[in-house]
Amino acid sequence: METRKPVILGFMGNRGFFPTEFAVEGARATAGVVEALLGEQVKYVDLGNVESYADAKRAAGVAQEYRQGVDGAGAIGVICSMYNFSDENGIRDFLRLADLNIPVLIHTEPDVRGQGRMGERGRRDGACGRFSAANALRHIGYPYTLTTKHCESVRSAHFARDLHAFYATCVLASKFRRRGRGVRLGLVGSGPDAFQTVTHVSTELLGHMGLSTVGLELIALDRQMRQVDAAQLSDKRDEIRAHFGAVDVPPPSLDAIARMGVVFDRFIRDNDLDGIAVRCWTEMQKYQIGGTVGVMPCTCMSMLSDKLLPAACETDIAGWMGMYMLQCASGLVPVLGDWNNMFDDDREEVDLFHCGVWAKSVMHPGAKITEHQILAKEVGKDNSWGAVDGDLKPGTCAFLRPCTNAREGNIFMYGGVGRVTEERIKTFGTRGRVHIPRIQKLFRHVTDPKRAVEHHTALVVGEGQAIATTMKAVRDALPYINAQAGLSQTGRELIEYYEHSTVEEL
Repeated sequence: METRKPVILGFMGNRGFFPTEFAVEGARATAGVVEALLGEQVKYVDLGNVESYADAKRAAGVAQEYRQGVDGAGAIGVICSMYNFSDENGIRDFLRLADLNIPVLIHTEPDVRGQGRMGERGRRDGACGRFSAANALRHIGYPYTLTTKHCESVRSAHFARDLHAFYATCVLASKFRRRGRGVRLGLVGSGPDAFQTVTHVSTELLGHMGLSTVGLELIALDRQMRQVDAAQLSDKRDEIRAHFGAVDVPPPSLDAIARMGVVFDRFIRDNDLDGIAVRCWTEMQKYQIGGTVGVMPCTCMSMLSDKLLPAACETDIAGWMGMYMLQCASGLVPVLGDWNNMFDDDREEVDLFHCGVWAKSVMHPGAKITEHQILAKEVGKDNSWGAVDGDLKPGTCAFLRPCTNAREGNIFMYGGVGRVTEERIKTFGTRGRVHIPRIQKLFRHVTDPKRAVEHHTALVVGEGQAIATTMKAVRDALPYINAQAGLSQTGRELIEYYEHSTVEEL
């Protein structure tokens, strides 16, 4: 296998007493569309027609050559295109024999009006075959993804949207595998004592989603920051100045921020991490971790998130998982924020806030490094530089929060869409005002005693269709993640999901 791109496999269903040329023509059509729409992101491998057990065995042998390796490269999804009725046994046997445990998209080509009369060539009967294929996969417990319409042309706008959503589903599901590399998160310190609700999570449950963690204790962070050499320090200072400006930041604080950035970069590189979660206060500030003054880690974390290495506050592991899932599903830069402020009116709005850690790219121009206006009162202004000040750009948004439930042995996850408004909030830190349809119902649901979730949520902002695709990918990936995790001893699936709102409601 000579490719570093992820691979989408494809095969054509077939049934001998229907015109086989449908499958032959369909193979060319499907390959052409995937190449045109996803060619920069994936390699498409056509496995040929699959009807008999021999066909399934041959195709599975080829598919095995693209099994995901330890680095995550390889096949991340399969497209099963049915251009005629297609033999469901061949489809079932292929997926069993290939044993790849990756998402499969069931696509059915429609009949063409005027060419599908009984007894004439041109009749496909794909609508019927789709029922049989779905039923066969249910029998063996293999999750599958359906196109939006029961039958849709591979050249249609519907299929184009479904293909983009399926690719996002494949990316998301490929990351959250219990076997192989999985997801790797760096923990910088334990969680702040004042917010135990977001830090005391069940990493065993999240491990069923493929999570591994690597620790860097604050004492090690302090030692490593003090050992950063002059050349590394100078390069990181220049990077921070180029990214944020930093003209107002006192030199000792800028040095400490730069030292922290060097250590974070090395920690991520040496441990092949997908991001970090940080004990961001107040030990770093009180005890002047790594320098002559204390600093906030927000600047370093913000810059990492802009590199698609999401960084979560307060060692919120489950919150980081939400950030990473949204990033995988959308390709957008995620933020983690508090559901923070509401008002005595009926505008269905909430202010999302964090002290200053969001990526610069998601905010209005002019975001800058500042002191932390709350903690400065406790640790002193000189020890509180490094927070970021800025307003979230407006747009359609998706939010997502996994919540572990060790008592029940499962994960409750909620998500939905909203709209970041144009209104700018006059306060400090990083913030944005979010409109969510039926927000009172949402907050009642997630604070109900059966759930009682934490106060953080992950969020991405984009245009409407991209956000709709993101949420479809999350929704469609969960059955595959659950299938990988297996059932708990109580017979429950690992993840229970509640989706509150859709783009169509905005």
